[in-house]
Amino acid sequence: MSRGKNALSFLINEAIELISTEIRILNLRIKYPTQFLQRKTKLPLSPLFLTDETYLIEIMEMVSGLFLSKRVVTHTGTESPLTEIGRTFEYLFNIKLGNIHKKHESVIKRKPSKVTEFLDTLRKAIAEESKKKGYL
Repeated sequence: MSRGKNALSFLINEAIELISTEIRILNLRIKYPTQFLQRKTKLPLSPLFLTDETYLIEIMEMVSGLFLSKRVVTHTGTESPLTEIGRTFEYLFNIKLGNIHKKHESVIKRKPSKVTEFLDTLRKAIAEESKKKGYL
């Protein structure tokens, strides 16, 4: 019986130590929240950043275009949600788009001359480079 009490006492002491350790970790998380936030994400920062001349609505044109074209799929082959494409661009360019659905609607309801303004700029840049190299 004494042996059983010792084993039970040992297990109780181990549980108390575990709880004490968890409490110390919680206290450290409260005292130093930024250090724990950095450990939250395992992905390193992307090396890509947008210039000051680039607007978030321009990036949303690309996100919206990819989403509406249904050319982006998940690893299972299903259609990728708008938010997933948007979050990927956020990571890619180290930006925050905010409410992606609201930004998507902002792209869709722009004036006809502005709805694909950035995409038109990209198309023109590619065409000019092609022409400059003699392909067009």
